[in-house]
This record gives sequence, structure tokens and C-alpha cells, in this order.
Amino acid sequence: MNDKIDNNLLNKIQKKIVKKKETAIYGLYDNHNASWATRINDFLIDHSGISLKEKSYFFHLMAVMIDAGIPMLRTLEVLSGNTDNLKFQRVINTLVYSTSGGQSLSDSMARFPEVFTETEVGVIKAGEVAGNLNKMLFQLSLQLEKSHDLQTKLITAATYPVVILITLIAIVIAMMVWVVPTLIRLLSEGGLSEDQYPLPTKILLAISNFITGYWWAAIFGFIIFYAIYKVYKSTPTGKFQIDYLKLRIPIVGTLMRKVLVLRFVNLLGILLDAGLPVLKALQIIGGSIDNELYKLKTWEIIKDVQVGGKISESLEAAPFLFSETVVQMLSIGESSASIGSISQKISIYFDREISHTLKRLTALFEPIMILFVGVIVGLLALAILMPIFNLTSLV
Repeated sequence: MNDKIDNNLLNKIQKKIVKKKETAIYGLYDNHNASWATRINDFLIDHSGISLKEKSYFFHLMAVMIDAGIPMLRTLEVLSGNTDNLKFQRVINTLVYSTSGGQSLSDSMARFPEVFTETEVGVIKAGEVAGNLNKMLFQLSLQLEKSHDLQTKLITAATYPVVILITLIAIVIAMMVWVVPTLIRLLSEGGLSEDQYPLPTKILLAISNFITGYWWAAIFGFIIFYAIYKVYKSTPTGKFQIDYLKLRIPIVGTLMRKVLVLRFVNLLGILLDAGLPVLKALQIIGGSIDNELYKLKTWEIIKDVQVGGKISESLEAAPFLFSETVVQMLSIGESSASIGSISQKISIYFDREISHTLKRLTALFEPIMILFVGVIVGLLALAILMPIFNLTSLV
């Protein structure tokens, strides 16, 4: 009897921990007649994200299974149930359906530009044509893993100052809303008028009055400013100017340029090693790089290469975007017909350089933030204590 109860309990537990398998296929799945709960759930799934780590794991497992001789269709079917991301499951199910109908993997992936970038589709297509798909998948997996590591490093480096600033702003607002009004009442009851307040206290009082009395104006002004910013950024001129200003920020702009150069040479190396022509590789890079200055420069390089010019000669005309080291190494690669391998070596160098820069920035930010917080706290303490001392003198 006890064994039967234990078995029933075990079955219930196993059913609860079984991974949810998503069977929907994009293009075939229709939820128009489904309940509102199902349609809301579908909306949330379809608009969820797929991380670089998940895609890297997907490409790596696919490479391993194909290298082991498992057919493509069977590989995709297995990988569909190997992810917890329901959107990714739907995407892979659609890939299974498309490839089973005769479409190539690259063409099936191209249906999801929000999931698979043009670079990834181009590498897969080159691997299919050259017959070395497993090798290209391994390279893609490695590239995405490096991108994920770089993304993690950047987020980690930015977390400390951002958290400190948010905490400081929250504390200052709390003081303006609760501490300063209480202080003013205390001073008024003690017989100290506003004319007798020292200048720091007057400034503190003005800020407090604005926050408590016109907070709605501050929120409205922020919304208006953000809307203007988004509209301006959506224009070609605005996006170009904003991207240029980002690259001119002291210290941070230098780091951003290094990251963009790393992405440029890394993509160039991967695409050329995949067997793509130089022009096609540059076109893919021009469509995938997310800075208008580097995008414009890439299309200028394409025009120069089309008329017989060299990549290094075109880069030499933009020392702000590409350092002399990159130009010289690519020049050597062009002379020895090894641009792909040289580009990979440059990307390794810049990856290390970015890691060292982030470590230096992290070490630099800590004392700067401590000093900044100390100055703000000191000014607040001065503005609060000076009228109290004046009140004591009057007493």
C-alpha cells in the first residue's frame, strides 16, 4: 500500500518537473480562436528575447551532433527540446518544419532576422556550400561565446557606478522630501527666518521646494526630452551625431571604439574563413555593425575595394576609427593573402586590450565614486548643519 502511494507521489512530482515542450510552428500556428489567456501568453513568448549564451550553446551542440554523423533534421528535433526558452523552441520547431520541406538551414534561419543575424546566416550558408557546416558552426559558437563574455564584462564594469548613482539619487530625493521640510520647521520654530539661512541651505531649500511642489513638471520634462531624443535619433543626421558624440566621450569613447574595431575584425575574420568573398563579407559587416560612423566607413571601404583598392589603405584615412596597429596588420594580411587569419589575431589582441581597459576603469571608478559620494554628502551635511549652528548662536 505504501509502495503504491510512493509511486503515485513520484509520478506527480515527475510530471511537475518535466520540461515544457513547445510545439507551435510559426506560419502554421493560429491562436485567433484561442482564449485571451493563451493569446497573451503567446504574445509574451513571441516578444521574449534569446540570449547570446543560448545561441552559442545551440550552435555548439548542433556542431557536435552533425560532426558525429547525426542528420540535420534529427539534430534540430533534439535541440528543440533542449532549451527552456519557449520562443527559441518555436523558432527551432519552425526550422525543423522548413528543412523537412526541402529548405536549407540558412534560408530557414533567414526568416528570423530578430533571432539570427545576417552574419550568422551568411556563415551557415557558406558552410553549406563548402560542405564544412560543422566547422562553421563551431566557429559561430566560439564567436557568440566571446561576444557574450564581452557583454558580461561591460555590464559588470558599468554595474558599480550605476548602482552607486541610483542609490545616491534615491537618498538625496528622500532627504529633500522628508528631512529638509522637517529641518525648516525646526528652524522656523526656533526663530530663524529664511533670510538668515546660509547660501547652501537656501539652495537646498529651493531644490526641496521644486521636488515636492513641481515633481510632475520634472517627470513631464523628462518625458518630453526623451521623446525629442528618440525622434532626433531616428533621423539619419541625428543617429550619426549621437553615435559620434558617444565615441568622443573621454575614456568611455575610447573603449567603445575598441569594442567596435573588435567586432569589425572579428566578423571579417570569421566570414573570410567561412569562404565568403571580401566584398560579400564587408557588406554583411556594414549591415550588422551598430554605429553609424563605422557603418559609413565600411561602405566606403566596399566602394574602394570595388575599384581595386585595399582595405588597409581605406582604413588609413580614418585614424579616429581605426588605429595604426589595425591598419598595419591588415596591410600585412593583404600582402600575404591571409586577411582572415590576421583579422582573427587582431581580434584576440583587442579582446585582451578591452579586458585590461575594463580592469583599469573598474579600479579607477571606485575611488572616483567614493570621492563623489563624499563631496555630495559633505555638501548636504554643510547645508543642514550651518543653520543649526546659527540657531544655537541665537539661543
